[in-house]
Amino acid sequence: MADESGNSDKEPDYKKVGAVISMIGGAVSVLVGLYSLTGFNPLKELFSSSSSSTSAGTSTSASAPTSTWTVVREERSRPTTTTRPAPPDFSVRSTQWDGPCGYSWCSMSAVFRNNGGVGNGSATFYVLLPDENQYLALCSTVLPTTAEDSVTSAGCTASSGPLQQHFQSHPGGTVRMDVRVDN
Repeated sequence: MADESGNSDKEPDYKKVGAVISMIGGAVSVLVGLYSLTGFNPLKELFSSSSSSTSAGTSTSASAPTSTWTVVREERSRPTTTTRPAPPDFSVRSTQWDGPCGYSWCSMSAVFRNNGGVGNGSATFYVLLPDENQYLALCSTVLPTTAEDSVTSAGCTASSGPLQQHFQSHPGGTVRMDVRVDN
């Protein structure tokens, strides 16, 4: 009576060969993965020690896998460089009042040139006393996205209690304007 307990001696030969090939393929996959992740090649010493004791024809075939892996390593060791684009760099080209000031406000605008890369920025407009660098009011605005070496314009309206008090105490008085780019 035949023993049907799954004894490996009774398996067909093609199944045994398939299992051996699968194990060898798995081992090669593990070695390739190990080399890809760490650069460590455990077979290198095996092939280099066997090639020194064998004939020249055998050493050529034994070193072939090593040269293939070296190419992979060279490709991985190539550094990649990226350059950051230049940031925008705005400067003031001209300024202007947008009409006379009101009772407590002044409208201002300016033309800006982008001397840097593509992008946007911001600017702050100041209403100053006529003979001092003391500001009475300020406002800020965002400069729109502008290409390199292009111009754009922006403006805002500044208002405050001190500006209103200045015009009350100096009827028909004047004020100055200043604008600063916030790069």
